[in-house]
Amino acid sequence: MEKLIIELEPGAWHGHASESVWATSFGVGLFKVENSQFFARGISYGDIVHAESKEGANVFERTVTSSGGSTYRIFLGENVTDAQFERFWRPLEAEGCTYESGEFGYAMYSVDVPKDTDVQRVFSLLNEGLLQKVWDFEEGHYGHAKKLP
Repeated sequence: MEKLIIELEPGAWHGHASESVWATSFGVGLFKVENSQFFARGISYGDIVHAESKEGANVFERTVTSSGGSTYRIFLGENVTDAQFERFWRPLEAEGCTYESGEFGYAMYSVDVPKDTDVQRVFSLLNEGLLQKVWDFEEGHYGHAKKLP
């Protein structure tokens, strides 16, 4: 696998200029994204993307084929225990979701929602965690209904 650099929107809330993800190269600038993003929008795990080589790095240009999956991000609430997180996470896992976690001065989870998963059910479960003050969440990419040209 290779690193793929995704340039991020200047001035965004997170303060990062770029992030990198792992990707499998198919040659001629085509890559399959192999993990979920923490900050990038409009891209999800499994998407086939085009990248340009710039100063020795593969830099994301555009999505070629959507995986059909979506990405959400979870931010844990204050004083949330591992047990509380697990209690609200288990139903999401049962729906087929997976996550990657990161520490950025705050705990954050990038949630992959596979294309065959009921995304409305996932949204409802995420919202339940929000209402119970276990986490806040945001949508990173909604790919379930998107058809690329």
